[in-house]
Amino acid sequence: MPISHKDLWIKIKRESKGKSPREELRLLEGHLVDWPEYKGPYQELRKKLERRVEELRKVGRVLASHSVSDDPFSVRKRGLAEIVLVGLPNVGKTSLLDALTGANAEVADYPYTTLTPNVGMFSLGGCEFEIVDLPPFPDGRLEDVHYADGLKEACLNATFLCVVIDLTADRELQMDKLRAQLAEMGADKATVLIGTHVDTVGPAELAALRELGGGAPVFGLPLREGERRAIAEAFCGIIGKIIVDARDPVLKDEPVAYAVPEGASVLDLARQIHKDLAGRARKVRVWGASASFDGQGVGLDHVLSSGDTVEILTK
Repeated sequence: MPISHKDLWIKIKRESKGKSPREELRLLEGHLVDWPEYKGPYQELRKKLERRVEELRKVGRVLASHSVSDDPFSVRKRGLAEIVLVGLPNVGKTSLLDALTGANAEVADYPYTTLTPNVGMFSLGGCEFEIVDLPPFPDGRLEDVHYADGLKEACLNATFLCVVIDLTADRELQMDKLRAQLAEMGADKATVLIGTHVDTVGPAELAALRELGGGAPVFGLPLREGERRAIAEAFCGIIGKIIVDARDPVLKDEPVAYAVPEGASVLDLARQIHKDLAGRARKVRVWGASASFDGQGVGLDHVLSSGDTVEILTK
């Protein structure tokens, strides 16, 4: 008589206990290879394990982003850009990392919780950005912290920086301290500004942050509806890309976001989706700013605009 799905789940949990992510991944993959063909709860459990396997694979990609060197601040760049979070102690950088990536790094209401970089991948459809949560910049001098050289290395190697400030504290003072320390490092990079505890300020105060950020894109945590998309678009804007959505014309599923260079054509998008799609394309429809009307038929040389939705038909 086969083992019941409940007993199988208990067995898998017992075997997984204490395992590293890599060991647990191998264990679950082994179970899935020999999974019973019974329907009902067995297949529901299979789906649960498949979701866990995908989570573990993501963890593996994050861990692989660290180089093989002994320097924890040496991070191998992955995705479209490496974005480094910078801020003073206890301003909410790790909470932001978790909100964007689900990295589940340690968060606590005391300073210097992060003593080495935490790394996670921020994904929006087919767009992926590496987010590096650095230990905090000191309230005083850079040389006051033992990891000052690591902060400098990470900031200089980043594609760009994301400055995080606590909106319940003195915002101008935080920005002045960070700007002075970044200037001391020679880390003069494009930035995005995110204020934490945005629920403590009104719309006018949040708008005033744009001036504080020197024209940099400004967002707030907790993230509001649609803000993950807006943040991804801001990140893409800094690296000269736009986000467009591709929708399967047959299945009509939710569109998938892709980052393409500014000035990209439908042909460029098709090649990014799949190397063979450009050669099989027979008809294209576009909704958005680049179209004269919704669902306009266009050619493969049609230049796309940010936010466009594209359907590429192969028949």
